[in-house]
Amino acid sequence: MIAPGVWPARLAAARRHPLATIIVCAVALRLALSPLTANLPNGLTDEGFWKYWMQAIDRHGILNIFRTTDTDYVGYHWVLWALTWVYRALGGSSYSNSDPLLHILVKLPSIAFDVLLILVVHWSTTVLLERAGVDRGRVRTGALAAAAVIAFQPAVLYDGAIWAQTDSAITAAMLSALVLASLNRPFAAAAAWALGLMVKPHPIIIAPMVLLLIWRTGGPRALVRAGTGLAVVTVIVLGPWTFHGDLPRIVDVYVELFTKERDRLSELAWNAWWIFDQRGDPRPASEIWDLPITFKQAALGLSLLAGAMASTYAVVRPGLRPALVAAAYVAFAFHALPIGSHERYLYPFLGLLLPVVILEPRWRWLYTAVSITFFLNLFVVAPPLRRWMDRWVYEDFGVVVAGINVLLFLAFTLLLVGGLLVRPGRGCRCGGGRPRPSGDVRSRRKSRA
Repeated sequence: MIAPGVWPARLAAARRHPLATIIVCAVALRLALSPLTANLPNGLTDEGFWKYWMQAIDRHGILNIFRTTDTDYVGYHWVLWALTWVYRALGGSSYSNSDPLLHILVKLPSIAFDVLLILVVHWSTTVLLERAGVDRGRVRTGALAAAAVIAFQPAVLYDGAIWAQTDSAITAAMLSALVLASLNRPFAAAAAWALGLMVKPHPIIIAPMVLLLIWRTGGPRALVRAGTGLAVVTVIVLGPWTFHGDLPRIVDVYVELFTKERDRLSELAWNAWWIFDQRGDPRPASEIWDLPITFKQAALGLSLLAGAMASTYAVVRPGLRPALVAAAYVAFAFHALPIGSHERYLYPFLGLLLPVVILEPRWRWLYTAVSITFFLNLFVVAPPLRRWMDRWVYEDFGVVVAGINVLLFLAFTLLLVGGLLVRPGRGCRCGGGRPRPSGDVRSRRKSRA
């Protein structure tokens, strides 16, 4: 039985350390959800790949992972290598899918990455609000609100605690790279970006925004320092395999991820191509409505156009806030436009746009709507109960949600185009340049006058 004075003391501690309280509650919730499994339509689970690669690392060594498996991951194998040591220390050896200890163990990195993302979102929101001249009290409240949103975001919870995915790691890396670049820390920005790239290739989509911020804050010297940061991380992560003779295989992994031929227009991502998939089952090489253009060509052209629009927006509107908007847009486009997109490609949008949502409430409707459709996509495609698998994936429900996603992406596109047409300083808070003084500073200046 809890003593009468314990709860007031705990509440007082929570008020004194709100960020720590958010993290503790977030971790506790994730541990409670971790026994669940995301069941994919093909009967496979992503955590099954972690276990298979862990077993290969345990039997043949970390350096032979590219020779003994057909893995399409690179840097994450160092995390799996560490997990093999922990698993052995705990007495495990079977690497069986039915081992409850291993089931929880492979999810611990995902939970740790979620904590990292919470911290990065809190810090990024603090930087953005301070640059916008927001009062210190509102900065603190806004940063905590952002941390709470990402900590208890249903899609984030599902992706990490249930699906055992690493998307929070690459999102934290992408967000960190943009903020560090805006703070004139090119070495750290490039290192963060490279760490994300070592896990998955997604950070490539925000490379123009990161480079632009680095150039604007530091010029050519900053680019050199950024190149050094990129080289250091690459050597540390890939150096052992390179000396082992596996660099060609690693290059093939990254090339294949972007050039692999797809059998379907959408790999379970509820976007416009999913609607075509469910209404006629065309192939990427099929012509669209007998026009002299294939689905693959149209997807490539639209993807390049979206990337050009986002880059132009970041060029026209300097500063961290426009860079975050542009990065969130290409993250959405990466889910909406390429052939063969996966459902989880939308994940970075949640982290990249969140600081802007806290600064400018006008973005909340878009963020909330995308959060809901994204979670529905994850939950229906990979439900937590095996008997639900395949039940609703190919029903009209997914087509309806895909249509909503198309409308949301079009709305985001119109907002981006509107931002290009309105001159900076007129109806747009860009968050760039020198930070405005906070309310406390302004009041002191008035008192001196």
